[in-house]
Amino acid sequence: MTNAFEILARFLERGDAEVEGRQLEAPPEAIKLKLRQFARGLLPEAEQPALIAQLTENRHWISLLADEVKALRNTSGN
Repeated sequence: MTNAFEILARFLERGDAEVEGRQLEAPPEAIKLKLRQFARGLLPEAEQPALIAQLTENRHWISLLADEVKALRNTSGN
């Protein structure tokens, strides 16, 4: 039984580092541009599934999309 706990502990240690590393990873400029276009409704429909898949894999990028939408809301209200 001890061996099972050691295996689980090693797995969790590796998982924490992986998740932490992904959170720190900033999107490439091309993705930032696509997020801006998507927020404005300007990203071609054919490119949207790929962007959504990338957002699914990099969930912390969703906050950048939210920031783009908020920025639009702020500029349209002025």
